[in-house]
Amino acid sequence: MSSLRNYGLAAPHGPNMDGHHVATEQLYAMSQNEQGVFQTILKPDDSYDENGTYWADLPLMKRIKFVNKVNNAEAKKEINATWAMIKKDPLSPIGYYFRNMVIPGAGLLLEGYVLFSIGNVKPLLQAAFPRCWKSHKICNSTWIAALDYLEIVGIIVGQILVGIIGDWLGRRWGLIQDATIMFIGLLMLTASWGVT
Repeated sequence: MSSLRNYGLAAPHGPNMDGHHVATEQLYAMSQNEQGVFQTILKPDDSYDENGTYWADLPLMKRIKFVNKVNNAEAKKEINATWAMIKKDPLSPIGYYFRNMVIPGAGLLLEGYVLFSIGNVKPLLQAAFPRCWKSHKICNSTWIAALDYLEIVGIIVGQILVGIIGDWLGRRWGLIQDATIMFIGLLMLTASWGVT
């Protein structure tokens, strides 16, 4: 076993070359508290059985039993929480569902719609403006190709930003922010439609 204190290089002393730094001393036996912290963090109850075996490493029948046990425990918690909400206010589960499932999920739905619609915009533009988008007589073909490239760049940058915001604010607010940006973008695309 290793110690919680074995971090490698430890400032200001540097590596523990002679074994005399108390702060970085090699302690090969964890205390009971240290072991408890590691067991709770590294081996959660919903992934490991009581013997410390990962659920996917269990034999098939034990794996099915373990998954059903965890699933039933979570379902029981969810039913109890829903029942407590119903006792306070009978309509509160509907509001909870919309706040926590529908609105964040709308971000994914809207993102799929936008990506699908951008893929279909180019043929529409080629049909509506053939001198620019099809034959490239009045438009530069590099700028025309930029529409496809900007879609890919936008997806990459957007996923990075949504991931960062999701980590800072939570996934729910990240998806709501994603839906808001996409909706504003759709409004701008709709407003920019014209004959020129």
